[in-house]
Order: sequence, then structure tokens, then C-alpha cells
Amino acid sequence: MRTLKQPRAIETRDRILHEAAQLFALKGFHDTKVGEIIKAAEVTSGAFFHHFHGKEELGFAVIDRHMEQRRQALDRIEKRLTTSYDNDPLEGVFLRLDAVGAMIVQRRNRKGGCLIGNLSTTLSDTHPAFRKRLGECLDEMASEFQVRLDEAVAKHNLSNNQDTWEVARYIVSVIEGAIMLTRTHRDINLIARQMQYLKEDLKRSFHAT
Repeated sequence: MRTLKQPRAIETRDRILHEAAQLFALKGFHDTKVGEIIKAAEVTSGAFFHHFHGKEELGFAVIDRHMEQRRQALDRIEKRLTTSYDNDPLEGVFLRLDAVGAMIVQRRNRKGGCLIGNLSTTLSDTHPAFRKRLGECLDEMASEFQVRLDEAVAKHNLSNNQDTWEVARYIVSVIEGAIMLTRTHRDINLIARQMQYLKEDLKRSFHAT
């Protein structure tokens, strides 16, 4: 990727990334052609290849952009929700769950569902480099919860000596599954129900009242 110097070049690159992300989420990586991205972004092929050597480099950039936007969105939502919970570390886990749920509801009209989940399903068996990067993304999601789970261990007894890393991965798997169910059943309220069941499960694990 070339070094960006001009605001116009940055805007062009962002537009390419935005349109590529939408097409990848809707059609999948393999079925999306570079020509479609160029047309959707309303750029020339020269402009496209100035920023990206090809679709693979673009794909990694789309993933990185998605994760950064996700982090920023969740942090903004959390700041609006911070008065909802006390200083209990387990409540901090619930706060992040609430932020994730709110973000999913806000993005309910976006076509294609979860970009990371969709790409993981379609690329993991065919592209080792993408599989590795997508695995890192899912682990990053889990690590956000693990930090808070580790803090909660100091206050609550985690039953059955469960590993907080595996608990964090369990949380992510429930979230990703809930996103799929929400889209297939066209029921956005399903997210709130699944989050509530997840909270109750975590409370039982920590013997919290």
C-alpha cells in the first residue's frame, strides 16, 4: 500500500474500502470482482491500483478498517451506558455485552450481516492468510471480555475452574450465533433475549446474585 499524502487520496481510499466492505459482506470475497468495487466506488482502475495491489491486499485493509470502526463504535456506546452499572467487574462484562447489542441494533439495516463472521465462514478453508487474520479478529473480540472476566475473578469464584479465555470465546460464539439467528429469523429483539440469557449464565458461573 502506498503512503497517503493528500486528503483527496485518503477520501478515495476510504470510499474504496467502504464499497468493498459492503460487497464482501453481501456477496462474499470470492464472488466480488475488482471491477464491481471500482464501479461502486466510482473510481478509475488506476486510482484503485494506486492504493491497492489487488483484491487480497484490499481484503486485509477492509478487515483492519472494520475492526477499528467496531472498536470506536463500542467505546462510544459504552460511554453512554456507563451509568447503568456499578463498579463490579462482572457488570463491566455486561456493559460490553450491552454495547455490542446496541451496535447490532443500530446496524440492523446493513445488508450482509457480520463482515468478520461472513468472511470467516467463506475464507477459512481456502485462504490460510485470511484465516489467520480473521482468527486474530475473533480473538481480539474475546480479549475485550477476558480482561473484564479476569478482573471479576478477583471478586467472584468462577465455578469449575473455568478458563476465562474459553469463557470469553464462548461469549463471542454466542454473539456471532445470535447475529445469524437475528438475520435468518428477521427478529432484532432476539439479540436482547440472547444477551439476557448469556448474562444469566455468566452470573451462575460466577455465583453472582
